[in-house]
Amino acid sequence: MVVRGYRSPVREKHAEDTRRTIVEAAATLFAERGYARTSVAAVAAAAGVAVNTVYTSVGGKPALITALSGEGADDAVAVETERRIGECADPREILRLVAEGTEQVRRRRQKVLAVLLDNRTADPDVAAAADLATRAVRDRLAVVAARLLDVGGLREGLTRKQVEQTLWFYFGFEAWRTVRDFGWTWKDATDWLAEQAARALLAS
Repeated sequence: MVVRGYRSPVREKHAEDTRRTIVEAAATLFAERGYARTSVAAVAAAAGVAVNTVYTSVGGKPALITALSGEGADDAVAVETERRIGECADPREILRLVAEGTEQVRRRRQKVLAVLLDNRTADPDVAAAADLATRAVRDRLAVVAARLLDVGGLREGLTRKQVEQTLWFYFGFEAWRTVRDFGWTWKDATDWLAEQAARALLAS
């Protein structure tokens, strides 16, 4: 006789909601207090759960910061943008989609990104999470580079590596942080980065 495990959709949704609440509480506290000064107990209190629930739902502080990084990598906007780029044959439109997609993700994830970027040299756990986030973005931009090479319209002689690096230069974390530090609006930054990327990559 085969015994099948019972799965409760209600219980699974509750568990996922609890996990999300814990991760969001961690993001807020890490941003306000810093990673090093935030305890698991503080995260539990902010999330309204027991300390043991934090460990069973997500894990300790390294798992919390990794979860924050992973959520950014799996952002629905990033996934949808990649899908739309795969269906687009206009290189200038592809760059516009990249600009708009990265803008939306940066805006929604700016608190978490600030934690990762500001603390990565101070703690190895944060450094590992920041590296994870960086790899995820660069992997997506590598897909964009391949698509641009497929559709054509690029400056003559550009290698795939050069296209990937140019995309990172204009749409990576530091590019967005710089233009926002200038006080530019999200729209102005999006338009400018898309145009500069087009000038750097597209044939005139």
